[in-house]
Amino acid sequence: MKKIITLFTILTISTVAFAQRYKDKIFTNVSMDSVVYGNAKNFSGSPQDLKMNIFQPVGDTVTNRPLLVFAHGGSFVGGNRYLPDVTYLATEFAKRGYVCVSIQYRLGVDLQAIFADQSQAGPQFANALWRGTLDGRGAIRFLRANANTYKFNIGQVYLGGVSAGGVLGLHEAFLDTEAEIGTANPKMDTASIGGGIEGLSGTPGQSWRVKGVINLCGAIGDVNWMKNNKNVSIFSVHGTNDETVPYKSDFFSYAGLKIGRLSGSFVVDSMAKTLGMKSFFHTFEGAPHVPFSPGVGTTQSSTAYMDTTEDLLTTFLFDDIKTPGVGVNNILTKNDVSVFPNPTKENVTIEISKGKINTIVITDLTGKVMETIIAKSNIIDLNLNNLNNGIYFLTISNELGIITKKMIKE
Repeated sequence: MKKIITLFTILTISTVAFAQRYKDKIFTNVSMDSVVYGNAKNFSGSPQDLKMNIFQPVGDTVTNRPLLVFAHGGSFVGGNRYLPDVTYLATEFAKRGYVCVSIQYRLGVDLQAIFADQSQAGPQFANALWRGTLDGRGAIRFLRANANTYKFNIGQVYLGGVSAGGVLGLHEAFLDTEAEIGTANPKMDTASIGGGIEGLSGTPGQSWRVKGVINLCGAIGDVNWMKNNKNVSIFSVHGTNDETVPYKSDFFSYAGLKIGRLSGSFVVDSMAKTLGMKSFFHTFEGAPHVPFSPGVGTTQSSTAYMDTTEDLLTTFLFDDIKTPGVGVNNILTKNDVSVFPNPTKENVTIEISKGKINTIVITDLTGKVMETIIAKSNIIDLNLNNLNNGIYFLTISNELGIITKKMIKE
């Protein structure tokens, strides 16, 4: 009997030893916390708190984990961060050792106005998409600002989700210049929404760049937007009989209305392959929209589609996290900022190797703001004659992060 117990124990230990983090479910229990990551005006102009659910494996001691951020479906009109599909994915990947998040983003269009005047449908849904995209960026910025709290690797960040969540992820990663916004069709009223490319939600100054997109039956407005972000990896699944979000290129439909043309996962993957990007795409032949979600088809078929999606995503991520990501190259670090001469008597030069529009805030030892400078140049020369001798702090921020440097004036 003792030999049997010993053999069983050895086999059990061997099984645990060969279990691979991020591939196998090595944790049994997962904790979930709900936090506010930002606040922004919704489609009716009222301020809205933006919340996310954060899933972490209980008992995990690793502090440099990949981060998966999921956004729910609902055509940018409905849905929430508690929906079963995103909650399931967040829970099951947390069991594999990931930090996972399910975000709530702003929803809503004026349906009464749309059905009274169908020409409003395209612009209204485009604005809803853009609000969601900006909230996705806000969520990433908030999380990066709290990376030490949630113990994840800022260079291993993935964003995406189901249906509208996949659309959100693709636009967050690839629609990132003012020139590209000008080519969006239907047009978005970015002026009234506010926040420009960055948005107003989340933590200002942090980077919203991601290493990869998890596109589950989503689409993008223009695949040409992908050309400037070739280092972003893409995982996609899509059904060929999707009548909501096109499998190839067609109109996105809502309540029988054709809203605007989108390029679905087939076209996204084709462009990615053309550009030499890392892209994995699985087709669900004959499947409808989000066939893996509960309530689509039979329970049995939905489970089978979800099992396939989960297995394929596990393999994709397990391979992709081994390589450096776009996030690493697009995070502002102390090595990217030079301040010289330091100490200085009269003038100081600040050189910033990354980012576009830079904000520099000079504070004294008490935290009092002495001066704020906004510069479009990456080399800034400052005259310090208006400052007394002493120790000051320079807080440099742009779309890639925030860095603080000490400066001494003698």
